[in-house]
Amino acid sequence: MPALDRPAAVPREGGGPLPRSRRPDAPGRTSVVTSVDHALTLLAALADHPSLAVRESAALLGVAPSTAHRLLTTMQRSGFVVQDPATRRYGAGPALVAVALASLQRIDVGRVARPHLAALAAETRETVSLAVAEGTTVRFIDSVEGTEVVRVSSRTGVSVPAHSSAAGKAILAGLGRDELLRLYPATRLQRRTQQTIGSRTQLMRELEEVRRLGYATSLEESEPGLASVAVGVGDVRGRVIAAVSISVPAERLDPRRTERIVVAARRRAARIEAELASPDLR
Repeated sequence: MPALDRPAAVPREGGGPLPRSRRPDAPGRTSVVTSVDHALTLLAALADHPSLAVRESAALLGVAPSTAHRLLTTMQRSGFVVQDPATRRYGAGPALVAVALASLQRIDVGRVARPHLAALAAETRETVSLAVAEGTTVRFIDSVEGTEVVRVSSRTGVSVPAHSSAAGKAILAGLGRDELLRLYPATRLQRRTQQTIGSRTQLMRELEEVRRLGYATSLEESEPGLASVAVGVGDVRGRVIAAVSISVPAERLDPRRTERIVVAARRRAARIEAELASPDLR
């Protein structure tokens, strides 16, 4: 069957080591890489140990205690570790816990959403996907193709700028102004097509409209001929952590069809949220 908008190939993981640059690393760069490696080693160690002392950390890394102390102090300032005032030992900090929870949430939302994506695809006959944010981009982590003869192909693995996609706008609309300004410090935005939002001001206006309507659309903004509708999926604290997106050939998405798709998508998103809030997942 013919399909529309086949995603570009995504480089596979494990495709072999990248070639080394022939130019030797600068001393400063080597130092930074070593520090990052040491920090990651300590974070990994906290998976097996509830806390670490400075001397234990130094022995683990093979460095002087003073070096380990400086590294732990830096990690503490970033919130990745905290120090117990009584024992002077270091444990997992709020930033590390947040990363772990975000990873678990992604696993949970993907597992919970799968049957709802399939049901929505069957109901709308269009391709339905689940997307999550990765900075200023969104990645489609699961997708169920529709049954129409001419349809959008699976989006799984595709990554696009958030401001150019309905899924991205649905997620961005859940952020506050300060968070958006941190994500988009520049006033001009990358344009993928003639229809793509090209400025931060225009994006802010559109996100206000998304909040008012409760859904987002993209009309040939990420790819010519591709339209999409998306609704956000919130966690138990009300944060938008993902989006359910329905992708449609642009000529097939008129206002009446958009309305029907939005109703169905909201119903499925609400069920996903209810299951995520279930005590079985907490």
